[in-house]
Amino acid sequence: MADWYVRRENKYQLADNPANTISKNDIERASLYRFRKHFPGIDLSNELIKAVYQRAIEDKHSNAEQSIQVWDGTFVCRPDDHRRIIPNDGFVTLNTWRRPRYRDLLPMDTDTSWFDQFLEASFPHEPDRRVFTDWLSWNLQYEAKKPGWAIFLCSRSKGTGKSTLCQLVTRLFGEQNSFTQNSVEKITSRFNLPMLQSKLVVSEELKLKSDSSQGNTLKTYITEEVTSSEAKGREVQRVRQYCCFLFTSNHLPMWIEADDRRYYVIDVDHDGHASGPRAKEFREMVGRVRQRMDDEKSLAALYLRLMKHQQAGEFDPTSLNLATMSNPIMRQIQSASRQVALEQLEEHLAAIKQFAVPQEDLVEFLKKDMGSNVNRLRHLMIELRWRNEKVKWGAKDYARSIWVHPGYWVDRGHVHGPDGYKSKIVDNSGGFYDIDVEIIDE
Repeated sequence: MADWYVRRENKYQLADNPANTISKNDIERASLYRFRKHFPGIDLSNELIKAVYQRAIEDKHSNAEQSIQVWDGTFVCRPDDHRRIIPNDGFVTLNTWRRPRYRDLLPMDTDTSWFDQFLEASFPHEPDRRVFTDWLSWNLQYEAKKPGWAIFLCSRSKGTGKSTLCQLVTRLFGEQNSFTQNSVEKITSRFNLPMLQSKLVVSEELKLKSDSSQGNTLKTYITEEVTSSEAKGREVQRVRQYCCFLFTSNHLPMWIEADDRRYYVIDVDHDGHASGPRAKEFREMVGRVRQRMDDEKSLAALYLRLMKHQQAGEFDPTSLNLATMSNPIMRQIQSASRQVALEQLEEHLAAIKQFAVPQEDLVEFLKKDMGSNVNRLRHLMIELRWRNEKVKWGAKDYARSIWVHPGYWVDRGHVHGPDGYKSKIVDNSGGFYDIDVEIIDE
């Protein structure tokens, strides 16, 4: 009984569903039915029932196994703890994670070839199948840890199996432990605490802008283990989250920055799509996969296989190495993103008509106007053939960076160039630096 309920402000809640309050009289009546179900061999005499209610509800003692505990109103997602009620300094918090029922089954049929066939039909490139299997198996093997990057399934065509694959992954983690939505709105909204208390977060048809606040918020949730969140009617609280993210879209995510290591994009376009030449064959395969998903013993067999899977040596769950783990579609996105950023920066430099610009001014432009990662600055400026020099100015005893246009140089607070060109260095507000600039030899 102490594992079925919690109490708060002299009211009672179901530990599995604390949204509604229950009176003392109601939990006493409901518990009678639950006792008969769980303990059919015990004679439920009036004396025994009265003693249980006295001990669990009325008596004040420190034996948590024999007392309905005081809930502090908080939730946690703890995949490493199978208890639904977790002690918390005299109070208890409720664990949102539930062990999926299929994991307690011993499969008679250990054949999981249907999973391989589905991945082979859905992912044209073998390396993508390997990376996806590594990512999925690691997250199942280490549910109490958080990965640092997400899988992004992308196809221009519809009916390529993205949703079916997301549903399969949801079943593996458990539907109670998963949060699925058709956009990014709920994930990045103010009251997103229920999402962060899930293990798996699936967002289909994800669309973002590179400089949007939603995109920046999503980046934080993908990588950070501790963040702030809020539920309706409650104060903002710091949350330790274990979420792994799975995204889909029918559009190329061109908003992903060239050096963004948070998304492994998989091209799921193939000729089995809804209007393709192999549509009937693929549709039949999806039907077989769905039958397997509905069979808990088939899920148990796949789960056991993934729990034994050995990830590749270059696989790193915390950081996506773009040099060793990339594919054609990711390189296409990276190239397009780099070109757009390069053109924006080149247009800005041409507009301000300056041939020596302090790095701090360019950083501000990248952050505020381009909404881009400031770590890209060095690569972009080098591609534009500008050079970086270490300088001192403003009576400071430490060096700062200034970027200088090819063919120009800096001397004593002025920029010099061809045909006797000479001008003071301009700051980002249009004013002049009225100080000497001392070049530091490296």
